[in-house]
Parts: sequence; C-alpha cells; structure tokens
Amino acid sequence: MRTFKTTTAILFAPMVLAACAEPVQQAPDDEPPGSDSALIDDRGSDTPGAGTRPAGQADLVTVKGRIAHGVECLTLKTPDGDVWSFNPGEAEFGPGDYVSIRGEVADASFCQQGKGTLIPQWIEEIDPPARDRDPARAGGLAVTSEYVQGSWVAKGLKANCAKPDFDVTPNSRGMSIIETRINGVPETGVVDVGPTPALQWDEPLPTLPIETRGPDGLAVIPAKGADSVTLAGHRIEGDGVVFVKCAD
Repeated sequence: MRTFKTTTAILFAPMVLAACAEPVQQAPDDEPPGSDSALIDDRGSDTPGAGTRPAGQADLVTVKGRIAHGVECLTLKTPDGDVWSFNPGEAEFGPGDYVSIRGEVADASFCQQGKGTLIPQWIEEIDPPARDRDPARAGGLAVTSEYVQGSWVAKGLKANCAKPDFDVTPNSRGMSIIETRINGVPETGVVDVGPTPALQWDEPLPTLPIETRGPDGLAVIPAKGADSVTLAGHRIEGDGVVFVKCAD
C-alpha cells in the first residue's frame, strides 16, 4: 500500500490558485491517512473556504475514487460519479490508480474541472470496490433483465444445475424476481437492474450489490457495513460469490 502526505502546510496559501502544485511525499507508517468515508464534508454554509480560512482551522474532506487525466490537472471520480481535480505533486500516482485523498477544497484553481479542486494532505492507494474494477473483469456486459433471468449455481466443481442456488423469473409487471434461501430461510426478492444493480429483500435483510463477471457469471457482493449473510448456503463476503447460469 502506498501512502503519501504533503510537505508544505496548506493552511497559509492566500488564494490557492496553485492548488494543483502542492508537493506530496511518502508518509510514515504510524500516521494514518484519515477517515474511510467515501466523502466526508462537514463544512457548514458559514465556514470560510480554504483560501481565506485562518491558520489552524483546517476543514478537510476525504474522497475515494479512480484517477484519470483531466483538462489541466488529474481528476478523481468517486463511485457516486462526482469528479474532483487535484495534482499528486511528488506522489507516484497516476491514471487508473484507485486512491483515497484527504485534503482541503480550494477556493479557486486553474484546474477548472469537476466539483472542486482538492489540496491533498494525504493520498493513499486503496483497493477499489468490486463494482469499480477493470471493465474487462465484467466482460463489458451490463446487468439486464435478460442477463439475470434463469437458474444459477455457484461457480465451482460442485455446481449442480439439477439443484440451482437461485432462480430469477419475470413477474406480470416485468420485474425480475429471485427465489432462494437467505441464512437458511426461503426468501423472495427483486433483482434491481437499474444504475446500481442489486438483490433487494424485505427488511431487515441487506441489499446485495451484483455485477456481471464473465461473460457468463453474476457476482453477488456483500452489503457495505451490514452483517454478512449466506445465499443458498454460500457466505457472501470479501469480493463476493460468483454464480453461473445453467443452460436452458
């Protein structure tokens, strides 16, 4: 894991028009980079911006996402689709890396792209969520009703299509319905094939994100911050469990 921090205090910059030029160096192991939140922004509406805030009144955010080339600076795109501009300085990060950035939001910047420009204090390389892997991992396929409908078994030597782990069928309203066992109990849910594909159940069961893997697989991914569950006897944890569709 690579972690870097700024060498220059950012609170004394008068207007941070050069926000994309802050040098960043490797941080010592005993100085953690900050919160794990995808975006922490507790700035009140009356809080002054980074360029005018008095020294000693740091107002920091933490943003996680994948780095890409921008118009003037590098950009970071979060899983929610927000785009931030920044410059890693001396930190050895570049397009394609998935990182967590801890820093201030500049009042003004020449980056001129995205939701704002970050002045990094910390940049840390982190593992991307399963839904944000290399597109080749999912075979370039979208989660659609046609893709999910059918009988599925967990991938592996013990896969047995005579006893599917779950079935997905359309109902009279065109929704995809899943029938399986959750924590050993028969359950019926809905397969959401919208912008954030997932298996949805009645409360208190957690929503389980899904993604294509393959060309013929469907990964069921654990819900963030929720207790793990078993689906048809398979514990949904880590990077998820991959199921493959049985032949019609």
